[in-house]
Amino acid sequence: MPKEQRSPVARMRRAAGRLLPASLKAKRAARAREGSAAPRRAALLARDAGLGAFERDGAALVGRRVEHFTAAEAAEANLRLVVDVAEAAGLAYFLIRGNAPERYTVGLRRADKKAFLEAMRERHGDSELYVARASRAGNLTAGPALYAEGALPAQVKSSMSLRYGRFLLGPEGQCLAGLEYGCDVEFWSDGEDFAAHPDYAERIDRVKVLIPKALFAGTWVAPRPNRVADVLPAEARKAATLIVGEHKYPTFEPFTRKLIDDVDFPVDAVYMWVDGSDPAWAAKRAAHSGDAASGSAAEGHAHLAGASRYTDRDELKYSLRSLHTFAPYLRNIYIVTAGQTPAWLDPDAPGVRVVDHSEIFADTSALPVFNSHAITTQLHRIPGLADHYLILNDDVFFGAASRPEQFFHASGIARVPFSSMQIGLGEGRPEDSAPNLAGRNARRLLEADFGRLVTNKFKHVPHPQLREVALELEARYPDAVAATARSRFRDPADIEFAGLLHHYSVLTGRGVPGASKLMYVDVASADAPAKLAALETRRDAEFFCVNDVDTPPEREAEIDAMVRGFLERYFPFPSPYERR
Repeated sequence: MPKEQRSPVARMRRAAGRLLPASLKAKRAARAREGSAAPRRAALLARDAGLGAFERDGAALVGRRVEHFTAAEAAEANLRLVVDVAEAAGLAYFLIRGNAPERYTVGLRRADKKAFLEAMRERHGDSELYVARASRAGNLTAGPALYAEGALPAQVKSSMSLRYGRFLLGPEGQCLAGLEYGCDVEFWSDGEDFAAHPDYAERIDRVKVLIPKALFAGTWVAPRPNRVADVLPAEARKAATLIVGEHKYPTFEPFTRKLIDDVDFPVDAVYMWVDGSDPAWAAKRAAHSGDAASGSAAEGHAHLAGASRYTDRDELKYSLRSLHTFAPYLRNIYIVTAGQTPAWLDPDAPGVRVVDHSEIFADTSALPVFNSHAITTQLHRIPGLADHYLILNDDVFFGAASRPEQFFHASGIARVPFSSMQIGLGEGRPEDSAPNLAGRNARRLLEADFGRLVTNKFKHVPHPQLREVALELEARYPDAVAATARSRFRDPADIEFAGLLHHYSVLTGRGVPGASKLMYVDVASADAPAKLAALETRRDAEFFCVNDVDTPPEREAEIDAMVRGFLERYFPFPSPYERR
């Protein structure tokens, strides 16, 4: 209708609409979009039996059911769907070393954006593919929008950085992954256009490579930072390739170089494991338990050998699944046991080996031991162990894609996972916990040698260790290490070798404080169900620990079902280390 024919009321409504805050306009647009989107989602679900509906943060979403999942596979699949469209449309693209190693980033010329978006619409207009606006920091600021729901929101379509991906669903319809493993697409500007833009003064403040305005001629400029350079001069655009999976992808030579902070040395993983329900093991432990009750130092400390630590809910199986799902860089996995092998473990599977205590104890006459303090003093003796390795308890899990740089610097220095929890002061008391007592004993050694008071404990996450540091401690404190190694059960005189190693690494320049996002769950606590539900829904914790501190016997069955159910939903697919 021509403007002159509109009623005064209609003109007032339109004027009022123009004055609305942008946030309110966006909400109105979202409501309108949802009104037409719901039937389109329903039609999509009806067409494809492999799809399923779910909700997250109140939003109705669609995902594809999968029969296997790893973060690396998901990221590669999203990369493929982007480059397949670019190649079919005849559009040149290149891989970029983005700031998020858990996903891939593809660059295209800004002039090709319209053609690329049209090609994506043609290929995926009726599919479960989502797209969102990715900010300079990597978070999503608009979307995700489902292609099958119709036209993309303006905030998404106008962005120079987009993220494409699918939601992946497990056997129970649970969401295993989303756009965190999507493929980012950046549209790079020609340098001449960048320098001539009216907002050049504002835009240059966001560029990380600062050059004179005249030198932008002939360059390509990224819409956001990456790990190498956001300005590519012509001489840097030498064609090269990167291999992802079984495919080669075009890139430029600078994006193929090893960077100063890239970890390229081997990293292994080490577990200590015991099946406390094994009758033979329990009988052996009972036969030796009199030794722990007879010594004067051990009397009054029977709680140090508490049985709750030996409860097995197949946590190791799921922890190995977490490694397979989220830590593909690990070279070998060693499971240190006392003559036990998990029934579900395939002993012939490549990359995993069961190591008996007799293989690593310097003094085998100390065996058998039922004391993790003793065992940790000997782990660095595993034959063939990498110089850099991670120590894990079987109740510790990777919750999201990881990389070796979370644990080590490229120089080999360890990133020590300090906790805010503290060891405490004063002498140990019979009622004190074993970790506190052992931590204070280790502290006394370091304070005597370095004149420093150590105060903090460590998070329940994978612990990075250097084999050379462990060997050095063994030589520097032979009496304390040997005495703890001979301690069959936990004893008040034990040292905490792992904590000693961490603090010693920092004091000798081979460790620095690290940072990690951990969710700690005491399975017997009142908030355990809520924490597990949040973990399962969000799936954004780098690591989580499902710890059995002191479960009452009457709650064993309840908590066993809760923990097993949660772990099976989080890690529903067998790892290559399990029997088929």
